[in-house]
Amino acid sequence: MNYKMLLRNCFTVWLGAFLLVILSVNAVFAQSGVSSITGTVRDAQGNIIVNATVRLVNAEKGFSRSFVTTDSGAYNFASIQPGIYVLEVEASGFKKFVQNNVGALIDKSTEIDVALEAGNISETVTVTSDTIESVINTQDASLGNNFQPEQIQQLPTDLRNVTRLLSLQPGVTRDGSVNGGRSDQSNITLDGIDVNEQQTNQAFSPILRVTAESISEFRVTTSNPNANQGRSSGAQISLSTKSGSNSFNGAAFEFFRPTKGSANDFFNNLAGIERQKLDRHVFGGALGGPIVKNKAFFFYSYEGQREKSETSVLQVVPLPSLGRGELNFISTNGTRVTLNQAQLNAAYTQLDLNPAAIAYLADAARRYPSNTTEGGDGLNTGGFRFNAPVPEDLNTHIVRFDFNLNSNQTLFARANKQHDTRLRAPAFPDT
Repeated sequence: MNYKMLLRNCFTVWLGAFLLVILSVNAVFAQSGVSSITGTVRDAQGNIIVNATVRLVNAEKGFSRSFVTTDSGAYNFASIQPGIYVLEVEASGFKKFVQNNVGALIDKSTEIDVALEAGNISETVTVTSDTIESVINTQDASLGNNFQPEQIQQLPTDLRNVTRLLSLQPGVTRDGSVNGGRSDQSNITLDGIDVNEQQTNQAFSPILRVTAESISEFRVTTSNPNANQGRSSGAQISLSTKSGSNSFNGAAFEFFRPTKGSANDFFNNLAGIERQKLDRHVFGGALGGPIVKNKAFFFYSYEGQREKSETSVLQVVPLPSLGRGELNFISTNGTRVTLNQAQLNAAYTQLDLNPAAIAYLADAARRYPSNTTEGGDGLNTGGFRFNAPVPEDLNTHIVRFDFNLNSNQTLFARANKQHDTRLRAPAFPDT
């Protein structure tokens, strides 16, 4: 009996320790990819107001959280999802304070100090702020910028690739170097989860593809990251996916780029080859809404890319003379010398030319005639340049579910699926 109780107690201790570690790890990671709103409540004379009730509300997402100011008059809404909120403050003997359009930006704290006016609590003082105020960082020494939905949607990008916007920061180059640091030292998180490409370490290239319709905002911290970041010496990049709300919202888009909008390259013109084909279709849409009002929400986004493109390929091919069994070379006095099959067989009596090999070279010279001087030696071999098809079909599915468990806890789950088909350039046009 004692032995069974001992095993049970040991199992309980180990299970408790395991859950404690797991919850601790989740708590640490949860600090990245979220936001916070803090401030102090005072009266018109600047005196601290204790026990004032502060509420943070997002009616579209059924979110409401309350905080009672401390002895220093402070309030703090930590680990909230990025978005637009309404801040309400009530205290006995003062008018109700309401501030609309309060922006909570990813990986950035927003400070809003409130000054209450004396009066009846049934009276309301409403303030409407500009979300640009929350972009200015007054909370810490980190340097960086937040990109909001309007910027993501309106700024021009190649193939609607959001990661191309990451370089639009002071001190950041297009190859990913940040303030002189190496390009492979940036750290990328999506909704607080590590999505770094560990295999290639390419700059600004998360392992999960992100699309313009699925990203609500992102922040690039270029210097002095806070303790919840700092995994590497480069930029700290935090992206946040969109989520559903109490109203249904959707979007649809299609972009097309025809070959007519591109020019031929120098080497194709030199070889007399027409420009490479480049037809790009980017299309898709997004839909979000409620599953259970104020409790559960969904968001789904799809983006497809269909690219019919060509790339210029250069191969070394035999010249017709080699297909006839002739060998050309430059002698020591600088003259060109040609040896036919009979001369070669006489010179190399133990190594007669293989007729099948000569026929193979003749067929190759006929099928792939040299059209440029770029490749080969110009004596026996030459260059053959052609446009090779390299089509791409890319499909990106992103779905997210959000749940309001209670006034203090929220939960979300996100899934990404990518199904791509890429073909390599063939060695020759008919292969």
